[in-house]
Order: sequence, then structure tokens, then C-alpha cells
Amino acid sequence: MARRSQRLATDDSSKETSVPRRRATTIAPEGRLVLTESSGNSRLFIFMIGNFLHRIERERRGLYDGDLDLALVAEIIGTAAIEPGMRDAAFREQHRTFASIIGIEGQRAVNATSISSASGIPRETVRRKLKRLLELGLIVEKGRAHYVTKPGSVQRPEQQAAFARGIQQTVLFMNECLEHGAVRWVPARKTKRAAS
Repeated sequence: MARRSQRLATDDSSKETSVPRRRATTIAPEGRLVLTESSGNSRLFIFMIGNFLHRIERERRGLYDGDLDLALVAEIIGTAAIEPGMRDAAFREQHRTFASIIGIEGQRAVNATSISSASGIPRETVRRKLKRLLELGLIVEKGRAHYVTKPGSVQRPEQQAAFARGIQQTVLFMNECLEHGAVRWVPARKTKRAAS
């Protein structure tokens, strides 16, 4: 789950921020959001992101009976399961909405050791959480001690409602950052085409 990074220039040309590198299969954006560099924005940004994270954590607690470790284990399995596919443009197009169910064979399985490494949760705790997720019918075993999201589990109405609220909260957060000047939109630079 390691990601290579690229350097991204901020408003202050002497400072750069590391961001995850875009995959080769993504469409080039018309621009991007950049942090507005100023000492006055740091507290504002931390305040806004703190509020955003609290709202998201409340959703996660609701889905997983207040157990955020259980939520994290389930989310790591779900993310790792489709991460290889999401690098492929055809897979992304086919599964861009939740109307499409990704079968067991379309998912990469992960084990307790990988989840523990990715989450920082002790392996024995991860194993207990895996047992609980199996009982809840949210994951299935794909091979011995390797797990994937149970096909159709993310289409459950309570999951879909939580995802919709999470997306709404994310857009709200991004707009608040723009409105308060913590980030700004920078259009993409036009590249000159070589004369033929």
C-alpha cells in the first residue's frame, strides 16, 4: 500500500508539499487545489479539518457500533481489495458507482499481518476484529486467512446512506476551505504543442 510521491508547489515558490503521485490512467485535471501559504491559515485549516474529521468519525462509529478499530480494519480490507483494479481505467469505469458489485475474484485479499502493518493495530486485535467482521457478514475469506469485502455488503442501505453523508461532508469541507481562503484553485498550465 506504499505510494510514491511527487512534489507540489504551493503559493510560496520556496516551499513544496508532498502529495500522492497520480496514476498514469487518470485524466489530466484542468487545475488543482493548493494550500494558501500563510501563518494565519494554519490554525483555520486545522480547525476546519478537525471539524470535518469529527463529523466523519461520528458516521464511522454509527456503522460499526462505536468501534473505530473495527471500522479501520473493514476499511483497509475494502480499500486494499480494489486498489489494484482502481489503477485500471476499464475497471474504474465499470465500478465507478455502487450500482456495480465487485465479486470475490475481482478483489485482492489481505491478511491480519498486512492489516496490522497498515493500521498500527496489534495483530491479535486485528484477528479479533476480523472474526467480528465475519460474524457481521461484512467480509469473507478468500483463501486461508486472507479476506475481502463480502460482495454486496457496501450496497446495504445503511452503508449507502453513510457514504452519501460522508461525500456530502467532504464536499462541504472542501468548499469551506475555499471560502475561507485556506486553499485556492490553480488552473493547469497549458503546454505548447510541438510544431509538426
